[in-house]
Amino acid sequence: MLQFSPNLVAGGTILPYRVVKMDTTAFQGVASTAAGDFVVGVADGSTRRFDSANHADTGDPISLQPSNCVQLTASTSITAGQGLMPTTAGKVTPVTSTNTALFVALEGAGADGQIFWAYRLPATKVS
Repeated sequence: MLQFSPNLVAGGTILPYRVVKMDTTAFQGVASTAAGDFVVGVADGSTRRFDSANHADTGDPISLQPSNCVQLTASTSITAGQGLMPTTAGKVTPVTSTNTALFVALEGAGADGQIFWAYRLPATKVS
């Protein structure tokens, strides 16, 4: 089965291993910041240039990880098996009782900024 990753350009700064959502402009992505965002993927670990820590700046192409197993950046301590949702600047945090998990942690992450493996869950019903 072929995987399809959309060709998106950044509508702002996106760091490596951050959750990406659609912006209001066609084929433009931005870092996801909230549990209710419609996520289109996760940025891969590449940087825009050898002397930059950013994956993409405004107008740069975004390279999304092509699999359901993705590497994410934690915003806090995470335990394997926890459901996850996006938070500030595309990082992820454990899901709260009133939100839907978009990922499940395959391993733990000890602190803010740690990169870890997770599984992207199937789409869920919007109420």
